Amino acid sequence: MISCFRQIQILNIVKQSNDKFPNATKLTFCDDFEVPRDFIILDSNHIFPLKKITKLSIECHHFSFEQLIELLQFTSNVHTLKLDSIIILHRNNSNLIQQNPLTQLVSETNIITKVTIHKEITLEKIQLLTAVFRRMEKLTITLFKQDLESIAHFLLSKPNNDTRYLFSSWISKQRSDLMIILINLIRSKKLCDYILKVIN
Repeated sequence: MISCFRQIQILNIVKQSNDKFPNATKLTFCDDFEVPRDFIILDSNHIFPLKKITKLSIECHHFSFEQLIELLQFTSNVHTLKLDSIIILHRNNSNLIQQNPLTQLVSETNIITKVTIHKEITLEKIQLLTAVFRRMEKLTITLFKQDLESIAHFLLSKPNNDTRYLFSSWISKQRSDLMIILINLIRSKKLCDYILKVIN
């Protein structure tokens, strides 16, 4: 009951804040931001000038990729995107999402160049990311050891029209032995010219 009351309080406070943030350029949905789906899409634009937003951060673990697409149609100037994870609703898969007319529109119009995903990611989700964010230049991800080869092969193989602008990939929170696997993979398959740096 306390959580429900707090959620209603937050909604009321935010709704009373119309036109209070006319110069906002960064929008973050925090992990405990629990609001109805319609609120995010319909009311956000009355509170923030969504066209001015250039940095978008989704820290909510329950925020689906489909919701992200709906939001991005109103935030066409976002160039930096940070996601806690990529959640695809159970009834959909990444191919169906890509075939959606709204997704196709967003993939043509967005100018996102920097993408960060904090939680582990799979090849299917990487393929979805690169199909939707075709102008992506820098990608930061965390991945499982068993996914390293397939993801590296996809990102580094030529030609790949969806990754033609990608020049920097960061793999966070990994052990140094994974870098050895990555180096051997790149060399053996002759995937690309590269500079590899291990930080800390």
